[in-house]
Amino acid sequence: MFVKIAITLTLCLGFPSFLLAESESSVLDLPPGFQATLFAGDELASDVQCMTVNAKGQIVVSGPGYIRILIDQDGDGRAESAKTFADRPATGAQGLCVDGSSYYCIGDEGLLRFVDEDGDNQADGPPELVKAFRTGGEHFTHALRQGPDGDWYLIAGNEAQITSSTITSDRSPIDDPQAGTMMRLTDDFRNIAVIADGFRNAYDFDFNAEGDLFSYDSDGERDISLPYYRPTRVFHSITSMTHGWVTRSWKKPNYFPEMSPVVAELGRGSPTGVVTYRHTQFPPEFQNTVFVLDWTYGRMVAVKLKRQGSSWVAQDKQFAGGHGDYGFAPTDAVVGPEGAMYVCVGGRGTQGSVFRITYEGEGSEQAVEKPAANAGQGESAKLNRVLNAPQPLSAWSRAQWEPAAEEIGEEDFIIAALDRNRSDAQRMRAIEVLTDLFQGPDVDFMLEMTTEENRELRARAVWAYGRSVSGHPNVSVMEKYLGDSSPVVVRSALEAMTGCTAEALVGLEEAIAGRLGDKDRVVRQLAVNVSRRLTNESFRELGEVARRSGWPEAMQMARAFVDRGYVGHSYVWHDIALEALRRLKDPEEILTAVLLIQHSFGGYGDSPVHDAVFDGYLPRLPLPGQPEKLQALTEQLAVLFPQQLDPLDWELARLIATLQPNAPELLAALLEQINDKSTPVSDVHYLICSACLPATRTPEQSQATASALLGLFKKQKAIEADVDRNWQPRLRELYSRMVTVDPELPRLIAEHEDFGEPEHTIFVSQMQGEIRQRAVLTFLQRVQSGDLELTPEVLALLSGMESEQALRIARQSLDNPLLRPTAMMLLAEANHEEDRAALLEGLTADQWEIVSNSLEAQQQWGQPEPIVMVRLTQLLKRLADEDNMNRLWNGTLSALERQASVLTGQFDTVPAQGPEHLESLGKDRPAIAAAWQEWVVKNFPDLANQFAAEKSSEKWASWEEQFAGIDWSTGQVEAGRTVFNKQQCAQCHEGRNAVGPNLQGIMQRFSTRDLMIAIVDPHRDVSSRYRTTMIVTDEGKTYTGIVIYESVDGLLLRDATHQTVRIESDSIEFRKELDSSLMPENLLKGQSPQQIADLFAYLRSLGGGNELTKKP
Repeated sequence: MFVKIAITLTLCLGFPSFLLAESESSVLDLPPGFQATLFAGDELASDVQCMTVNAKGQIVVSGPGYIRILIDQDGDGRAESAKTFADRPATGAQGLCVDGSSYYCIGDEGLLRFVDEDGDNQADGPPELVKAFRTGGEHFTHALRQGPDGDWYLIAGNEAQITSSTITSDRSPIDDPQAGTMMRLTDDFRNIAVIADGFRNAYDFDFNAEGDLFSYDSDGERDISLPYYRPTRVFHSITSMTHGWVTRSWKKPNYFPEMSPVVAELGRGSPTGVVTYRHTQFPPEFQNTVFVLDWTYGRMVAVKLKRQGSSWVAQDKQFAGGHGDYGFAPTDAVVGPEGAMYVCVGGRGTQGSVFRITYEGEGSEQAVEKPAANAGQGESAKLNRVLNAPQPLSAWSRAQWEPAAEEIGEEDFIIAALDRNRSDAQRMRAIEVLTDLFQGPDVDFMLEMTTEENRELRARAVWAYGRSVSGHPNVSVMEKYLGDSSPVVVRSALEAMTGCTAEALVGLEEAIAGRLGDKDRVVRQLAVNVSRRLTNESFRELGEVARRSGWPEAMQMARAFVDRGYVGHSYVWHDIALEALRRLKDPEEILTAVLLIQHSFGGYGDSPVHDAVFDGYLPRLPLPGQPEKLQALTEQLAVLFPQQLDPLDWELARLIATLQPNAPELLAALLEQINDKSTPVSDVHYLICSACLPATRTPEQSQATASALLGLFKKQKAIEADVDRNWQPRLRELYSRMVTVDPELPRLIAEHEDFGEPEHTIFVSQMQGEIRQRAVLTFLQRVQSGDLELTPEVLALLSGMESEQALRIARQSLDNPLLRPTAMMLLAEANHEEDRAALLEGLTADQWEIVSNSLEAQQQWGQPEPIVMVRLTQLLKRLADEDNMNRLWNGTLSALERQASVLTGQFDTVPAQGPEHLESLGKDRPAIAAAWQEWVVKNFPDLANQFAAEKSSEKWASWEEQFAGIDWSTGQVEAGRTVFNKQQCAQCHEGRNAVGPNLQGIMQRFSTRDLMIAIVDPHRDVSSRYRTTMIVTDEGKTYTGIVIYESVDGLLLRDATHQTVRIESDSIEFRKELDSSLMPENLLKGQSPQQIADLFAYLRSLGGGNELTKKP
């Protein structure tokens, strides 16, 4: 039963003092003339994930468990109170949009609709479930907006499970969506179409004044410095086109023909909000600018667009960033009725706030009240107000112009759209209003618009026509617009046709064929996408026209042939594409032919027959069984490669890898691309390609390969290239295949003069016998001589060695939080008497594998001791709350019984009430553990204090008192860097072994207090991305760590010892995600106040954003 809760937060703003102080100047770094003030603090808007503006012009925010309306009663730009509109969604809304009295949000069961008919800023009852969608996760369903056509647009991440079964519209431009999607829902929500796909995890999008749609998609941050890494990108999202994400290890490059145009690349980051500024309070240079938000680096970027061809190019510049100690983690942005930009912060448990950004520079006082063109009087003035309405797609703007437009009626908007005395912006809005509220343009209107000089108006007209004729346009009209001289207009016409039925396209075959060879890439691909919708007869007619027209048209027609279901057909890759490779000389046309062959083979993606590193190289489907024709293709590639041109050489090499020919000459050509001047990313690309060729290696080629592999790390360091979590697993997969085709590699690497750096431990995995022993000794000698810093990977190599040097190094590592887990595993394996104190503490370790190994070691000890009873009882109590840990539970219980019987000499007192009581407890594990604790305390009262546990809040309270006495202004960056490196923080937060978040820009998104809590108590609020997973195998082995890769047949898990473990799916007996982090506690223990101040000074110095992405 829904309970209407009337909660209004009317307390005065009790913001932290440093926030109040900074808000008077600016809490954000902004361009000259702009000012940011605090509109609402954490008390009113905690952990804000999503924001919108309602029809009244009030700011509406949502976080976990609430939707609130912020009240600025006196209009001074600061909210005095907040009213709870609803106490849902539980996880917070990830999409929020208002239409009149309807409040739509994405959360809980899917797309929800709340109603506030009485206008009291509270939901009138429980929400209606409009459509079920997967929500709540970071890669699930996200932002919802109402478009210029009046329909609804909804974006979803790659784990939202949007499939063909989601689609209910027979006019969907995409019928088999892949990864993340952009959906269009009719205004009544009955029909769902997918208009674009291939997103990784874009959270938001918006339309510019010309009606084009822009999205901001995330990068595959863990793949940086791998050949298929793609940075965060701002897309012009084109109907029926992809955004490139296929699998974790294969993202299409920007130049692939099916890709939506990329207008800006912004490096690493976590994209959140997107908003187009269509008001007048900001200066003209910021109007019709797309603003995108990056949560990771705490920045807001202005993307200024300029028309180029059918799409756009852009200049991007940071508009807002954190200032001082405030953690700026932006999650969403909206424009208010007065023209101010509102930006909310929060996410993942961070401090919430809403900022208000205004322009206060020269001319600002006239900005908002600027007289509209053709102001007029009476009905004319009303029409002009509709056409000039700022932010016309916002709820507050719609609430003003929609009723007026309905009163005015359709005819006046038709006249306004055709009135060349009006501004282009007014005429464009007239076309949109006709489409949104009325019947849209008719044939006569469209024929009249063909003489319009402004290309943007012609493009908007054909867009409106396509949205109004239900997929059945007039053939004569579409012929004229397909023949337009502007690629913008042609693109809009083709986009309109991507939702047409095959029958509706009859008669347009020649006009479509004429665009297959267009100079504009987007136009060409849209012509392909429309071609695949044709009837068989129409496609044959189009094919005849295309073949007569020339190679460009023929190749695009062949691409459409593949898309119609003819994957692998030799007509495409042999008769058309191979012949084009033989005849054509232009590099762009050769690239088109190469990409066509790749496409004809079914493209790339994951497969059960190859590892993830080869997702973008080996075919997703079996190659055609035509060896003679494939050999002819191989021979032509040997003629062409290399061309000394990128990206042509990259794609030629990829195609060579796809064919996997036994071709020594091609192997030699691939390896020759790796030299002193080549980049590490390029080297990895060509190493992957060479690994796909089975040709026998010459001694010189084997030596060159060994040098190339070892040289990757040196090259990366030279250019300060970032690497991340996926670097090591992918390189391990590559190396494993290379050893298969070149068995001499392990020996050559072990004997190489450059071998012995920490990064080289990955190559030891394929070494055996004397070669492995030699490699391990190389590391041991370098550590002992002080030439090599000890890392978990190097320490792990010593496992299995019975040398005293190895054990001594392990013992010396116990005080190092990063090395301790690995050292514990090594000492447990050796199980020497002098290490029993350490192994006893291993029974209380966070990592279950250390607990398991320590318990196994303890069971081999001789004389029992009371302190062992204490640790075993603590472990039993901990296990009582864990499911499916039967083997460890039984082992611990057996160890307790043996210890107790020896220590007391009689078992009948175990536990305190005797064996009958223990049996009476049955399977009540918490009761059994409590009984054992009671028995230990009774028999060994001196050890009772061992059971006391410090609460998380007490832990933070004690540290907070220490932090209060630190003078943070004395912190020195370089001294802090020393502390950072000494504590080996980089081992987890940077580079190939990263299992924690990258710290670049950390102080821009987290406040000092939030960051201090995270360091002191790393288990308090762990993001789902960094929570550990516990896995128990059918052999009784327990693993705890972060899953870094997973497929249907198994997963890779990186544990606290920084070892990567592969676990087969069919061997997993139990799996559970834990609330804990791999980050060790007590990292600040033993640090002086000055060292802590230095550490935070260093963290504050870490920048973020585009300048941090090293581009080879």
